[in-house]
Amino acid sequence: MAGVYRFEDLRVWQAAKQQCDRVGVLLKQPAFQRDREMSEQMNDAALSVMFNISEGFLRRLNKETSQFLRYAFASNGELKSGYYAAEGRKYLAAEETAELIALNESIARMLRRWQATLTPLEQTRKPGKDRPQTKDQGRTKDGPRTRDGPRTKN
Repeated sequence: MAGVYRFEDLRVWQAAKQQCDRVGVLLKQPAFQRDREMSEQMNDAALSVMFNISEGFLRRLNKETSQFLRYAFASNGELKSGYYAAEGRKYLAAEETAELIALNESIARMLRRWQATLTPLEQTRKPGKDRPQTKDQGRTKDGPRTRDGPRTKN
C-alpha cells in the first residue's frame, strides 16, 4: 500500500480496532457475561479481524496478503452474525445493533476494496526454468482465531 508503512495507519485496521473495542465493552455487560460461549465467539472474531488485517499487511506478498484479508473478511462476517444473535437474545437494542452492523459493513467494504487492488502472483509471473511451477500448499492452520472449534454443530 503506497504511503502506508505501519498497519496502525490503515483506516481498515483503525475501524477494526474500534469494532474490537466496542465488542470489549459489550462483553462486560451482565447478559454477555452469563453467555460465555457467545462472548468468547464474538471476542475471538473481533480479535481475528484486527490480527488478520495487520498480519496480511505485514506479509507484503499479494498472495499471502489476500489470504489474510479473506480470513479477516470471514471473521468480520462471523462477528456480524453475532450481533444479530445478541439482538435476538435481547442483549442489544436494535439501535445499537444497527450501529455495530454499519461499522462492520464498512470494514467489509474496505477489505474488499483492498483485496481488489491485489494482483495474484500467478497472473504476474510465468514459471520459467529458473522458477519452477509448484503447487502452493498454503497455510494449513490459522490457530484458534479462525478455527470453528467444538461450537459448530451439524
